[in-house]
Amino acid sequence: MNGRVVIAAKPGRIHTVSLGHDEITYGLVPSERVVAVGKFTQEPGQSNVAEMAQKAPAIGRDPEQIVAQRPDIVIASPFTKADLIKALATAGIAVLQTELHNDPEGRIQDILLLGYVYGEESRALELGSEVRSRFDALSAVVAGKDQSRRPRVLSLTSYTDKIYTAGKGSTEGSIIETAGGINAAAEAGLTRNPTTSLEGIISMRPDVIFLPQPEDGAVAFRDRLLGDPALAEVPAVKHGRIYPVPPKFFTTLSFWNVRGAEELAAILFPDDLAGKEFPPFSFPE
Repeated sequence: MNGRVVIAAKPGRIHTVSLGHDEITYGLVPSERVVAVGKFTQEPGQSNVAEMAQKAPAIGRDPEQIVAQRPDIVIASPFTKADLIKALATAGIAVLQTELHNDPEGRIQDILLLGYVYGEESRALELGSEVRSRFDALSAVVAGKDQSRRPRVLSLTSYTDKIYTAGKGSTEGSIIETAGGINAAAEAGLTRNPTTSLEGIISMRPDVIFLPQPEDGAVAFRDRLLGDPALAEVPAVKHGRIYPVPPKFFTTLSFWNVRGAEELAAILFPDDLAGKEFPPFSFPE
């Protein structure tokens, strides 16, 4: 995204400025090649690589902090400020700004691109194959489900007295579709992650609601939804089908979203997937 980038040699010291890029990076290279991470990468509730990330210092997005770690390359997200990218490039550091995708094929392409950048093409092909295999296995389960009988699903989170949902083009929306559900917010014409209201929830009439936020807040939010008389006739509320889920599988933009789709599919189709265990993805030895 930031033009032509020349990588002079295989990067031995890597830093990324986004959690999603960190998750892909740890899936491709030994942890000792990651010289620093952001604070969210070290938080177990938000990150799928938190344990490994404890070995690296947590730093912010200050150019001086990043330069002090002496990275060979910095991977930036679309949201990284242009001033930061310019400052790092001026310091002689190769900076690669890449988008992360929230569709199944795009997630594999992200793996292959970073594998190429890090000089780990073989490992990238191996991990990409693993992710594709998990996606194909899930697709095989949901492929036979009649469209008219697939549950209508709504992702909701509650922060600072506002309720957010996930419409077309959102990470959670892609997970709903991968898991075999119908995204009720997308069906209502919503895009990305807008706010909604109790009236919006009533009008969308989801069969299932999942809550991808930290457990304490999710449980309190679930109880609030279940106890609100205005929502009593919403199918998900009426039948008690409101589920807190680990946000690290549902909101972090990386191939770990496939793990979220597996979790959600087990909720939507318990007869097919009840009791099935979904292992973590592999890491390089």
